[in-house]
Amino acid sequence: MTGRPVSSTTDAERERMGNQADRLALSETSRIEAFSDGVFAIAITLLILEIQVPHADGAERLTAALAHLWPSYLAFLASFMTIGVMWMNHHRLFTLIERSDGGLMALNLLLLLGQTWIPFPTALLAEHLRGRDMRVAGIVYAASFFVISIVFNVLWRYAVRMKLVADDINVDLITKQYTLGPIMYGLLVVVAIYSATWVLILSALYALYFALPPRIWGRK
Repeated sequence: MTGRPVSSTTDAERERMGNQADRLALSETSRIEAFSDGVFAIAITLLILEIQVPHADGAERLTAALAHLWPSYLAFLASFMTIGVMWMNHHRLFTLIERSDGGLMALNLLLLLGQTWIPFPTALLAEHLRGRDMRVAGIVYAASFFVISIVFNVLWRYAVRMKLVADDINVDLITKQYTLGPIMYGLLVVVAIYSATWVLILSALYALYFALPPRIWGRK
């Protein structure tokens, strides 16, 4: 008679503690995603600062000056699409990541470091796209995304290995899609040796690929 109430109280306490732990885990991942959203927003906004307003007298000169800025337009578009799609994928990952730990937070910070770096190689490539140093600028740009793609993969695989993600069919599909990331951006570094312009064009096309939903890879 006296044992049952104690047992029920213990079960209730365990359930309450479990609910508190779930809320705490959700709060941790929400804070990570909120902080990350802010960094992504700042990085993508900084891209436009590279495009300077041209100073010219007369409509014809202004038109020519605006046309002269086409490398900046192309670099801005490619990087905007890439950072934007990375933000989409980051959000996609954290809808599946239920818990966090120190390793996940460290890897996420490393990923955000890469995002804040992107405006620099974007400006560098736009500045030298038509010059003698376009090859070096193109390699720096492509290599930056190559490193970020590796970090993205490591972050996701770490979360899966540490069982921080939900049991969802998209987990394996995302892993399959991301596996091609380092390979594709590694090839982009090779392309940079020959054409910096094609680096930007392919970067934009790569962004479209990674914008595709993971469920596509589950179709036979």
